[in-house]
Amino acid sequence: MTSFWVVDTKCKVAPESTLPQDGSAYYYGRSVVPAQTREEAIENLTRYLADDGIRVEEVQSAVLYENGHWDAVDEFELPQSYADAKLNNEIEIGCFISENARNEV
Repeated sequence: MTSFWVVDTKCKVAPESTLPQDGSAYYYGRSVVPAQTREEAIENLTRYLADDGIRVEEVQSAVLYENGHWDAVDEFELPQSYADAKLNNEIEIGCFISENARNEV
């Protein structure tokens, strides 16, 4: 049975990436990744993001969805990402937040 991992990353984004950019040095993402193990989830996500010019600088956490404590109000849109990942059994990158946007909060 496939597990669903919530992987938080700190990334650098190439100018040619399709990810909207505001000039920040780093972008923070929360993705839902179907995989058997934590290591597999990280490897698959890293490859998936690299295909769009997004380089993972740091994996900040990787937790099984059912083991996490998720806020009802989530800036990363986790409930929708989880639902989509489960429906399609595919990686859902959800939302990225730029370093500049995080510093404004």
